[in-house]
Amino acid sequence: MIAVVALFLTLTASAVLASDSAPAPLPTGGQGSAAILSACWTPEQLAGRAEERLIQRRLKPDRAPPPDWAVAEARAAAHPLPQTQRGSIRAVEPADPQARLVALTFDLCEQAGERAGYDAGVVDWLRGHGVKATFFAGGKWMRTHAERAMQLMADPLFELGNHGWTHANLRTTPRSAARDQILDTQAQYGVLRRELAGRACAAGAGRDDWARIPAWPSLFRFPYGTCSAETLSEAADLGLASIQWSVVSADPDKSQDAQAIARTVLAGVRRHRGAIVVAHANGRGWHTAEALPLFVPQLQAEGYRFVTASELLAAGQPVAADTCYELRPGDNRRYDKPQVRGGGQ
Repeated sequence: MIAVVALFLTLTASAVLASDSAPAPLPTGGQGSAAILSACWTPEQLAGRAEERLIQRRLKPDRAPPPDWAVAEARAAAHPLPQTQRGSIRAVEPADPQARLVALTFDLCEQAGERAGYDAGVVDWLRGHGVKATFFAGGKWMRTHAERAMQLMADPLFELGNHGWTHANLRTTPRSAARDQILDTQAQYGVLRRELAGRACAAGAGRDDWARIPAWPSLFRFPYGTCSAETLSEAADLGLASIQWSVVSADPDKSQDAQAIARTVLAGVRRHRGAIVVAHANGRGWHTAEALPLFVPQLQAEGYRFVTASELLAAGQPVAADTCYELRPGDNRRYDKPQVRGGGQ
C-alpha cells in the first residue's frame, strides 16, 4: 500500500512541474523527515562548499513571481492568527519556570539584483552537533538555492520561515505589495515541497514522513527588521507569526571576530529564559560559524536548550511589541532611505 501511495505522489508531483495548473494537495506537516533527508542526499551532498558563501552582485534584476497555481494555493491556505499571536514577537516567556530555551535564527535574504550565498559552515556545524535552528528564507533565495532549501525543509533539526520575496523594506512598501512579497515566498516554498515529492528518492518515504514536513511556513521575519502597523497586520492576516529577536549577533559587522559574537550572544541570551538570536547564513554574516562552538556548548552547560522558533512559541507566552526595531523603538530608521531599500522592491 505504501508503495502505491508513493507512486501516486511521484506521478502527481511530476505532472505539476510540467504544468501551471493547480495540483492535487500533498499531506500537511510537522517538522522534517530524517527518512526523506537521508534518502535524497548523501552526507557528501549535504556537506557545503566554501565557495557557496560568495554573493554575486549587480545581476539583472529578477522579479518573476512563482507559478499562479502556487500563489493561489498559498492564498487559499492562509488563515488569520488569533490576537494572542499577533505583534512583533521578540522573545517568549516559557510556561515552565525552570525552562531555559534559545531559538537560533539565521536569515537567508536575497535582493532582486543579486544571488546571495549559502554559509555551509553554519549549517554543517549545526547539523553535525544536533543543534536546532530556524532559517528565514527569502522566496528568491529559495528559488536560486532550491537544493539547499529543500535540504533545510526536510531536515528535522531545522525549519524554514518566510523572509519576503526580495528583502523589501515592508515599512515603506504599500500593503498590497507587501502582501505579494509574503505570499510569493509562501508559494515558492510550496513549489519546492512539491518538487521534492516528485523525486524518486522520496517516493518510498510514505505519507507519514510527508506529514512531518510542514505544508507551509508559519513564521515570518520582516526584512531589515522593519514593519508598519499595516504590514504587521498583513503578515498576521496571512497566518504568519512575526518573529523579531531579543539578541542581535551583529555578524554582518566585518570588524568583529568570533569571540565578540560569542560574548554578545552569551550576554543577550542570559537576560531571557526564551531568547531569540538573529544571525545570517547567506554570506552576509562574518565569523558566524566560528562563533557557534564558542557559545552553544557554553549555554548547553548552563542548562539552555536549543529549539526552533515554532517550538519556542509553543512553550509559553510571546513577548511582543506593536512595532519592529532592532534593540529599541526607532533604531532602524536608517533602512528607510531610498538608497538602502531600493534593491528589494
